[in-house]
Order: sequence, then C-alpha cells, then structure tokens
Amino acid sequence: MVLRIRLLVSSALLLTCSIAVGQTKRTDSLESKLPAVQGKLKVDVLNQLTYEFISRSSEKVILYSNQALDLSKKSGYLKGEGIAHAYRGVFEYLSGQFPLAHKSLHRGIDLSSRIGDRSNVGYCYLQLGNCSLEEVENDSALFYFQKSYEIFKDSTNPSLLSKIYRNMSAVYGQRYQYDKQQEYLDRAIAIRRLMPDKTLLADALAVQANNKLRVGNSSGAEELLNEADEIIKDNPDDVENKNDVRHLRALLLFQKGKFEEALVLFDSARNYYFKALLLRKYVTLLIDLGKVFSDQGEYELALNNFYDALRLSKLRGFEAESYTIRYRIGWINFRLGDLNQALQSANEALNTTVKKPLQSDLANALTLKGVALTELKKYDKARTCLDSVLNLYKYLDNKRGMSETLMNLGALEARQRHYNEGLRQYQESIRLAEATTYNYGLAWSSWGIGDIYFKQGDFQNAARYLDRSEKYSRLINANEVLILNYNTRRDLLAAQNRFKESLQFSIMASQLNDSIHRTDLTRRFVNLEKIQEIEQRDRDIKVLQKDKELAEDKIHIQESKLRQQFILLVAGLISLALIGVLAIVYYRFYTRIKGLNVTITNNHERIQAQANKLQEVNSELNRLYLEVSEKSEEIQAQANKLSDSNKSISDLNRRLEIIVAEKTLELRTTNQELVKHNNELLQFSYTVSHNLRGPVARLLGLSDLAQAEADQQKANAWINLIHKTAGELDMIIKDLSKILDLRNEPHRYREIIDLEVEWNQSASLLQEALTGQEEIVTNFRAVPKLMSVRAMIQSIFYNLLSNAIKFKSPDRNLKVVATSRREHDKVVLEVVDNGLGFDTTLHGDKLFKLYKRFHNHVEGRGLGLYLVKSQIEVLHGTIDVESTPGRGSLFRITLPIEVSEGLTTQTAHVKLAE
Repeated sequence: MVLRIRLLVSSALLLTCSIAVGQTKRTDSLESKLPAVQGKLKVDVLNQLTYEFISRSSEKVILYSNQALDLSKKSGYLKGEGIAHAYRGVFEYLSGQFPLAHKSLHRGIDLSSRIGDRSNVGYCYLQLGNCSLEEVENDSALFYFQKSYEIFKDSTNPSLLSKIYRNMSAVYGQRYQYDKQQEYLDRAIAIRRLMPDKTLLADALAVQANNKLRVGNSSGAEELLNEADEIIKDNPDDVENKNDVRHLRALLLFQKGKFEEALVLFDSARNYYFKALLLRKYVTLLIDLGKVFSDQGEYELALNNFYDALRLSKLRGFEAESYTIRYRIGWINFRLGDLNQALQSANEALNTTVKKPLQSDLANALTLKGVALTELKKYDKARTCLDSVLNLYKYLDNKRGMSETLMNLGALEARQRHYNEGLRQYQESIRLAEATTYNYGLAWSSWGIGDIYFKQGDFQNAARYLDRSEKYSRLINANEVLILNYNTRRDLLAAQNRFKESLQFSIMASQLNDSIHRTDLTRRFVNLEKIQEIEQRDRDIKVLQKDKELAEDKIHIQESKLRQQFILLVAGLISLALIGVLAIVYYRFYTRIKGLNVTITNNHERIQAQANKLQEVNSELNRLYLEVSEKSEEIQAQANKLSDSNKSISDLNRRLEIIVAEKTLELRTTNQELVKHNNELLQFSYTVSHNLRGPVARLLGLSDLAQAEADQQKANAWINLIHKTAGELDMIIKDLSKILDLRNEPHRYREIIDLEVEWNQSASLLQEALTGQEEIVTNFRAVPKLMSVRAMIQSIFYNLLSNAIKFKSPDRNLKVVATSRREHDKVVLEVVDNGLGFDTTLHGDKLFKLYKRFHNHVEGRGLGLYLVKSQIEVLHGTIDVESTPGRGSLFRITLPIEVSEGLTTQTAHVKLAE
C-alpha cells in the first residue's frame, strides 16, 4: 500500500504534461516559431519546448535543453539559464539520475536567486522535494517542500500551493504520521475544489481513496472514486487519472469478491500503463494484482505477476519495488510449504542493495523471516526477528503492523505450548486490529485463540472464536485462514464425539485446499477459451473478407460476360448477312458440287478400305507403345527416387559443412580471446610480482633495522623510511586497482559528448602545470560531438595533454594541436605536440605497457599511456603513434561514432513532474 502511495505521488508530478489538451498543436506551434526568434526570446521558447517534451521525448528534451543552456550563457540571460537548469533537473530525476537532478536544481536556485526570480526558486525547491521523496529521504523532502511553501504561500498560483500540500501529505504518509498526512491532503483537496480545472482534484481524490482502502474504509473509498469518475467524465482527455481510478476501483471490487469485474478494470489500466510507458505504475499494478491472487490462494497467477514485475523492476532499476516483490514471493513460498525458499527470499530482501528501503518493507521482510523460522522450529531466532518488527512498528506508531506482529508472536508461543502467553498476544492483536479495521488480523487472531482454547479443553470458547474467525475470513476471502479454521473445527468436533460433523469439516477443508490449486487451472482454460473465441472471430472476419473479394470478382466476371455477349450479338447480325450472301453463292455452285460428289463417293469407298487396314496396324502399334510407356514410367520413377536421395544427401553435406565451419570459427575466436586474456593476466601477474617485491623487501629490512636500533632518534629515522616506502607501496597498489577498475567497470549509459568542452575541462585541470607560454590549439569543427563515455574521453584527453606538458622540449615553447575528423563510420581524434618525442622503432612495442617510461628527467610512473590504450579498447577503438626524437609526437585515436552532429539517439520517454 505504501508503494502505491509513492506511485500516486509520482503520477501527480506528471499530470499537467500528460493530460494537457492540444499539447501536440502547442509544441508544433512553438517549433515553427523557433527559427524566427533570437536572443532571450529564443531561450524562452527553447525552455518551453523542453517543458512540453519532458513527458514525451527525452531526445528532444536533451536537444532543446542544451540549446537553451548554451544560448542563455552566451547572451548572459540568467533568468532563462535558471529555468533551463530547473527543467533539466526535472528530466534527470524522472529518468532516475538523482545526483545530477540535485546538481541541476541547486544550480537553478543559485542563478534565479541572483536576479530575484522567486517563482523559479520555489519551483526548484518543489522539485527537489519530489526528488528526495523518490529517494525515501523524507526529512530532506519535507525541508524542501517547506522552503517552497514559504515562497508560494502568498502567491496567486493555487495549483502550485495545492501540489506542495499534496506532496507534503505523501511525506507524512511514508513516515506513518497519518493525522498530518490527512491534514495536508485535505488542504490540497480544498484548494483544488475551488479551481476551475478539476483534473488535479481527481488526482487528489484518488490519493484520498487509496488512504481509505489502506485503513479498510471501503465505503469511503468508493464515494471518493465515484466523485473522481464524475470529474473524469467531464475531462475525457484525462486518460491517466481515469486508469488510476480503475486501478483503485479494481482493488475495491476484489475486496467485495467481484473478481471478474475487477480483472476487467485491472487489464484496462495495465494495458494503458504499458502503452504509455508508465512503467513504474505498471509494475505497481502487477504487484497489487499478485497480492490479490496470493490472498485468494491463487498462487500460480500471483507468482506470474510478481515475476513479471520483478524482471521489469530489475531492468529499470526500481529498487524499492524489487524489494517488495522479493518478500511477497517469499510469502507465497511460505504458504505453499516451501519454508527454506521462503527464508531465502526473506534474506534476499534483507540483504538487497537498495539504498534506503521503506521501514514497512523492512518490517515485512523481517516478519517473513520470523514466521519461516517459527515453522522450522528455530524459535529463538524467530523471536528475535519478530521482536525487532514489533519495535519498528511501535516506533512508526503503525497499529496495524503491531497487530500483525503480535498475531505472529502468538502463533510462536502456541507452537511452544506457552498457551497463556499466546492468548495474551492474540488478544492484544485483536484489540489493535479492531481499532484499525484490520479484518485479516481479526480472522487470523480469532482462529489462533480458538485453536489454543481447543488445545486447553475449553470447547465452548474455542467454538465461539472459530465462528468469529470464519465470519472475518469469509468477509475478505481469506481461504488459507478458512482451511486452518475447518481443520481445528474437525478436531474439536471429533473430541466431542461428533464424528459426522467432524467429517463434514474435514471434507470442506480438503475441497477448499484443492480449489486453491484448481482455480488456476480453471482460469487457464477460461483464458484459452477466450483466446479461442478471439481467434475464431478473426477467422470469421477473414472469411467474410474473402467472400467479399469473391463477390466483387463475380461482379467483374458478370460485367465481362455482358460485354462479351454484346460483342457476340453484333457479330451474329453481321454473320447472318454473310450467310445470306453465301447461300446465293452456294446455290450457284450446288449443281457443280453434286456432280463431283458422285466421284468423291467412289474415291471414299476405296480410301475407307485402305483406312481399315491401317487401323488394324495402328492398334498393334498402340499396344506395343503402351507396354514401352509402362516400362519407361517405372524407370523414370526409380530415377526420381535416386535424384531425391542424392539431393537430400547433398543438402545434408552442405549443412554439415556450414555447421563445422561455424563451430571452427567459434572455437578459433574463443581461442584468440583466451590467448589475449592469458597474455593480459601474465603481464599483470608479472607487474604485481615485480613492483611489489622491492617495496615489501625494503619494508621487511627497515622494520628489522628499526627493531634492532637502540637509539630512539635513529629508530625514528628508520620509521620515517618505512613510512615513505609504505607510501610507495600504497601508490603501486592504487595503480593496480585502477587498472582492474578500468577492466571491470561497466559503462551502461553512454551520452553525447562535446569534444571542445571535455578538452577545455582537461586543460583546466592541468592549469597549474602551464607557464602561459604554451600554444594549445583545438579544431573539433569536423566532428564536434560523439556518443561515448564522458569520463573515459576526458581521461584520454587529460593523459595525452599531461604527457605533452611533461615531455616538452626545453629549446622551444610547447605547441599542442587537437583535431577531429570523420572517416566513414569512425571519428579520428589527433593530438600533436612539438615536445621531446621518442624513437618508435626502439620503443614502439613497449609504448603502451604498464610502468614503461622513455624519459627519466621528469616525474611519472609509466601508467598514463597504458590507461589511455585500455580505455580506448573498452570503447572499441584503436590508437596509433608517430614520433621522432627532438621533433614531437602524434597520437591518432579512432573511435566508433554513434551520432551525427547536433543529433542524439536517445529515445527514452519520461513524464514531467510539476
């Protein structure tokens, strides 16, 4: 429930941007206006575009934010620069970059304070409070909200003031100060009821309804959700609030037992959150859904939702959500009887790397560990865990948490047959549960008291408390408690010789236990049927589409036939005319033909006799031809079979050759990688043994001399030498550690790097080593920016410039030239100096090795170029060197370029926080 409070807080920050009507038109208008404006007005337009795109396109946020910062600095427009830093900070903390967000927002406060822009100062304090709230830094969040309140309390902007109250309410909620939480939330709602735009009111009502659900006030929560629904009906574009209300209403329906209706609302909200990339809300919904299924005893569905949420939480770095999911999965393992797995899940949650988990999450993980240890009969360890939980809830003044913990302590005492102490714990749990309307605690503790009375032989009180437990269990569908209740009733009735009734409760417990597992199977069949219906509907639509196409084809065919019939009719009329002409001609020649016909008849009789003989010969030839054809078909069939077999064998051979070639290539690549890593290990091992042996030996010798020296003054001298040698040893170890860090450090986040900025930063770090006579020239115009790891690019520039300064020629002033150019899909960086130089034919193979130096008249350890090459290899690049003694050196670095000038490939979408 606390997790949902945090998500509702985050949603309020995004509300203004995500539901604004006509937002696309507004951004199109601003972008079309941008080329026509200059100076301060252009900075204001760029800032407004940054604000509009925070919830829609991180790529454009970075583009417009960088332009606004650059232009405001060049024009000295402090107000615009302060606002640009404020919006940049909002984008950074919504992206999870909390340290950068703090830095940007504080920079915005500093700039705006110089010119008296109190509005932006107050806005930055508000966003710092939101950022701290997400980091579970409640004291810091409250401090920043109060600073913002001092600025806006007398302003004419009720929207901002209501947001301050709302978020201060969230802070007190995380601190379990529910009275304060309600006070500030009521203030926010009162202000928003007076505002003409009711979308913010719908958001606050949803938070209020969530609080009501948390304390079990279902009717109060439903009234608030109904009011929020009425507001949303008048604001159809308020899609996010609509789905937040659906989420909460689904939880309410689950409590009422309206399972199917709740699932429909859950699915609607879940689909919206996923499509809108509101991934944190999506994860929270999955967690809520998993908890509902778990409480219903549908453990398979619960685990499916929890594991989906856990995978996404790990991917997006949602630490608090991952913590919650781990111990909830542990509770399911506990319910299913896998105690060791439940204990492991609790330990994983307790040992997680989350920086600052909510106290309630910590208490839940400790509770799981305590009950698992109780079932494993490790009572002392279980008591330690549960006592810690009770103290934690007492500190937070969380009565519901205390009720649950006393319930678990009562179960622990009952397991050890300390029945009187168990009754005391259960009764105190019931007292606190009644004060907070905690029905689950009432159901469980009532069963616990009934079970203890049964074991003590007090059957009347046992039956009374079991009746009470059954009432609360049915109210909230707590099937696990019902199973325990039925089992105790079975034993109670058997002890009273009421065996028929005892058998009935035994059957009910068995059926309910079986239904917990059968429900998931039934639901899977229902889902399959629904999928089948959808697929059948798709098939029907496709059939109708085909029927439509066939009907259209028939129409085209009919039209074609009509055209053909018309043509035939015309042709028929022409043919009749020709037939008349032919009849006349035929009559004229008929007499001549009649005479010839007699002659033809005689000739025909002779030809017919010859034809009969030829027919007999032809029949015999046909018979012979059929026999030959049958033999030919048999031969052809056998030939086809042989051809198919040969083809299959050829295909198989080709596939085998391809597989062998691929495996050979994989083995060769793997072998090359192993050789490379082996060589690196050998070099590193040699370096360690070589560089550590001398300082260690000196330390041992000096310590022996110091111990043997009687004169304290001389002994102090030896000790000073020991201290110096230890410092050398420490430096070597730090160097080696730096090398290991370079190889092992992941660089998951690449960013756009301005080469000019990074070079200037490196030069500023080396300012003390410069005399002012040096000439340092840069020309990065060809490729001004690239996508890479900022820290590594700056380290490369720093080491190359540092080497140029260290090894400059005493005969002339130092000159260093740094340039960039593009070669195909690569960027080439060149750094040229006119220093001492060195002979590459003698030292080329040692140039980038560890602790290799070629000039001994200046300080150094031979680590710089080794780090440069290692960092370039990590960035998938190469480095080449050209150098001549006495003339200088040229270092050429080739890196992949993943972005063209002025563009970025980042496509993550986040939402603006107000």
